[in-house]
Amino acid sequence: MEPEIPNVEDAFAVLASSLRLQILQALADETDGISRSFTDLYEAVDTSNTSQFSYHLNELTDRYVQQTEEGYVISDAGRRIIQSMNAGEYTLQPDFEPVTVSTHCPYCGETSAEATYDGQLATVDCLSCEFTLLRYDLRPAHVENRSPLQALKAADRQMRAEYGTALTGVCPRCGGSIDLDVLTGSKVDPATALIVCDCRHCGTTLSAPVEIALLHHPEVVSRYWDEDVNTVTTPIWEMLSHLAKWSVELDESEPLTVVAAENERIRIDVSCEAWAQANLIDSVRLHNCRRTH
Repeated sequence: MEPEIPNVEDAFAVLASSLRLQILQALADETDGISRSFTDLYEAVDTSNTSQFSYHLNELTDRYVQQTEEGYVISDAGRRIIQSMNAGEYTLQPDFEPVTVSTHCPYCGETSAEATYDGQLATVDCLSCEFTLLRYDLRPAHVENRSPLQALKAADRQMRAEYGTALTGVCPRCGGSIDLDVLTGSKVDPATALIVCDCRHCGTTLSAPVEIALLHHPEVVSRYWDEDVNTVTTPIWEMLSHLAKWSVELDESEPLTVVAAENERIRIDVSCEAWAQANLIDSVRLHNCRRTH
């Protein structure tokens, strides 16, 4: 579904007014969808001209504001605009100082990396071979009132949550349908397989090695929990030392086989057809689990 450019231009043009944004903010401050009367809303914004106020309110109505018998309420689209504005997503640039973290580099095996931000992405790079281990969207809210390490952990938690949602076939940005693909070969080295999630609607793309995808599987989560490792809250750069002990193999009889990990041997057969149907989490089967010495 391609957006109609003129309609998109109109939608953004409506927001090109500080008074209109004040109106949306005043309505967003109300909880539980409570309506505000014309007079109450007029007194809540910075204007002394009722005709001007009425004009701008009418421009917002139907798309960003809904009129009720009791007054006016903000629409879902209007609330999303205010949430993005308050988060500084379009006006602020994150201020992030480099920070050193402990990890495991899959290329050289070294255990120290540095996280930096280049104005587009936060990257975690091995201090020895300079291989980029991880990339994160770093948003203004991630860094507010947080140290660099705390901000990086916040970005990691959000990335994990978004990737987990995408693996179930739902885009974390727009709610659209996700297409899943499995990439192998030299382009994804040192990973054996890369799981790529592409939204059919907004174009959002999320990708990660299969091991990270399988960290969302409940049986994998529970097995690490038994070893006092919380895979949900432990940052990915710390989980890399655990994942390094997994053996990921391509099997002729099965599309992909993962043999994992540490004190237990877990054979995971994954169906690529199921991945293509955006049903990864439900299709993963773990069996033949036994203790090894």
